[in-house]
Amino acid sequence: MRLLKLTSWVVLVSSLTLSACNADREILDDGTMSPGMPNPNPNPNPNPNPNPKLGRLTGKVVAPEGTIPISGALVYVTAYPPAAIPDGVYCDKCVHLPDGTPHIETNADGTFELDANTGNYYLVVQKGAFRRVRQVSIQEGKQQVPIDKTTLPSIMDKPNGDDVPKMAVMLGAWDPIEVVLARMGMKATITKDLLGKAQVLGKDAPSFAIYGVHGLFETSPYPNPVKLITDPAEISKYHIVFLPCSGGTNSGDTGPKCSSIYNSDPRVKSTITDFVAKGGRLYVSDWSYEYVRQLFPGYITWSGENSTIGSACGGGGGDQSVSRSDMGLDAWLRAQGQNLSSVKDAWTSIRSVQDKMGPDADGKTVKITPKVWVEANAPVTTSVQHGCGRVMYTTYHTQPTSQTSGALEPQALALLYLILEVGVCIDPIVIG
Repeated sequence: MRLLKLTSWVVLVSSLTLSACNADREILDDGTMSPGMPNPNPNPNPNPNPNPKLGRLTGKVVAPEGTIPISGALVYVTAYPPAAIPDGVYCDKCVHLPDGTPHIETNADGTFELDANTGNYYLVVQKGAFRRVRQVSIQEGKQQVPIDKTTLPSIMDKPNGDDVPKMAVMLGAWDPIEVVLARMGMKATITKDLLGKAQVLGKDAPSFAIYGVHGLFETSPYPNPVKLITDPAEISKYHIVFLPCSGGTNSGDTGPKCSSIYNSDPRVKSTITDFVAKGGRLYVSDWSYEYVRQLFPGYITWSGENSTIGSACGGGGGDQSVSRSDMGLDAWLRAQGQNLSSVKDAWTSIRSVQDKMGPDADGKTVKITPKVWVEANAPVTTSVQHGCGRVMYTTYHTQPTSQTSGALEPQALALLYLILEVGVCIDPIVIG
């Protein structure tokens, strides 16, 4: 029987998966700007002075909770505020900054230094669809940017320059992603259930959507979870969708160790695959793996899998020593004095990942190579591009204790990094 361990904090924060490539776009043929694109000629010195005075902005970009550094965030200054990020799913190929735009990406510890001409401008800080825009007066010489201008927002407030990705969580039985989102600073209230376990109710999470309820007496502000994965109009409201580990346990001697982990409604395949192809990000963990195996087949092979739904569900759950992780993830953890030496509570295992022909962001059929983020002798976290979007799968998940405060463990920090990385745009920043 699978037990919900009240142990230390385990994995999350990530992939929502995602570098500084964000919502900015190039100018369209009709002269208008595509979503997220700064207005033309945003150079903070539109009428160049042969001897301009320069200022140097220094600062640090942090997560919404206020302390966790954000690596690879895009920081730039512009004479005009950028156009709005679309409210629903869209194809985010990448940032296109006009020539002369002062810009930089943050270091592993979230710090940056940016040189720009003196004057009054807009400072833009962005990681994926997380974006904060604030006015800044650049003075000659070096100046520290107040941390409130470089903290990623915790809730969408477009009129005041704050964007966050629209995220939906399909409530899982074993992996409370919603709690970790709250702990990374997304606006939500963490409470405790009757057993003292941390929870976030749908009505208490204004910064993201929770589909499903924790008990008979809870009401949800959202439709039935099935609607999220079978109705294209519903899922298209979001940028990132989480399908965390769920399902029941089978304590018998035969058959899969899990049950009710996959909705076989034929609408599920078209709804989710189209969402990802259009630019959506899909995050799946552990026993919910069938949403990857059935909908995006061929990239990942699970240990024990056969034609039966749930055949790869394992009874593991023990610690696994990490043998290799992404260099950027390693550097980011080291900058915080952390090290991802093991992952906990993995109830499935990946045997291998492999290349496969699939659609790229332009709809062309090309060879797609899965990105392996963390290995424990075999991959335990991997992501795959599909069209303009990405799918991330991890064998491990977050099982927080009843505590609602305290430092996140390396596994949880790693997942925050991955959620952010999976959300960045597909292509590199374009200048010019």
